[in-house]
Amino acid sequence: MVTNDDEHIRFSKLNRLSLYRGVYTRVAEHLGIDRSFVSRVASGQRRSARVEEALLKEIQRIEKLANRPVKR
Repeated sequence: MVTNDDEHIRFSKLNRLSLYRGVYTRVAEHLGIDRSFVSRVASGQRRSARVEEALLKEIQRIEKLANRPVKR
């Protein structure tokens, strides 16, 4: 039997996933660079302190949003 708490947890996890959608694009637009370069830095194929810092900052922003209470 699925409880309301189970549904809430499932929704929260799925919602968190949706917040990550577009991370590379947002970082690329913020830095004025190509999205594919951000992707290569994230995968470790390339190195860029500037891109790494921007990715970490964006992830922190997402996690902060994800930890806010869900409005029902």
